[in-house]
Formats: sequence, structure tokens, C-alpha cells
Amino acid sequence: MVTMMSTKLTKGGQTTVPKEVRTALGIADGARVYWSFDGRRAWVSAAPTDPLEVTGEEDFRIRLAEAKDDAAAGRVRDARAVSAELRARYNLA
Repeated sequence: MVTMMSTKLTKGGQTTVPKEVRTALGIADGARVYWSFDGRRAWVSAAPTDPLEVTGEEDFRIRLAEAKDDAAAGRVRDARAVSAELRARYNLA
């Protein structure tokens, strides 16, 4: 069952997450919330979606094509270099 609620959007683009939703999702004061958007609808959650989750064969093929395009365009970095950069930035061993 889906429950529909409404809130008002301020001029600054802010809205209030209804208490019933915050309670159900375990969202505490000051917590970060995550928005997802599929082109028609938006929804909020207490945890980010897993960007590595593949929802089916078509999704897999799309992601594979995007990865190939990124590699061909030079938008891919070596994982060891990224790891070293993060260790240096955060003073990790």
C-alpha cells in the first residue's frame, strides 16, 4: 500500500519530510537524506542507492557501453593512483 502525503515547497526549494516518513525511515534530526529521480518521479530515502546494483540485462548492457565510452574518452583513472591520492589526502597509512 502506498500512502500519499504532501508538503509545501519554499521559494528556496526546501520542503519538510513528514514526521511519519522520518519515523518509518529512521531519519533523525540533522541526518542526510537521498533523492532519486527517474525522469518522472522523485523519491527520498535514508540511505543512498547502490550505484553498483544492476537491475537487469538491459541495465548491465547500458552500463557496459557507458564504461567503454568513458575509457575511450579518457575519463577513467587507475585505481591504485586514486587509492594513493585518497590515502595521502586523509593521512592514512
